[in-house]
Amino acid sequence: MEYIDYSSVKQKIERENCSKHKKHPKFEKTSKGFEILACCEEFRSDMIKRTKKIMAEETKSAIERMLKNTFK
Repeated sequence: MEYIDYSSVKQKIERENCSKHKKHPKFEKTSKGFEILACCEEFRSDMIKRTKKIMAEETKSAIERMLKNTFK
């Protein structure tokens, strides 16, 4: 969906820190969705869960903006 603000999602994810290694994950948008690069698998799986939640919120916001603009 072209209306999703991926830069906002990227900022929210990349500001997180691994509690064990004190490193930040990398968020990459791909043609099939997104990819999270992290220092360990535990942190990566946690970031994937958070990203899915953030993406759901961004998708909802994008749909609301589209509908608002459609019915002006």
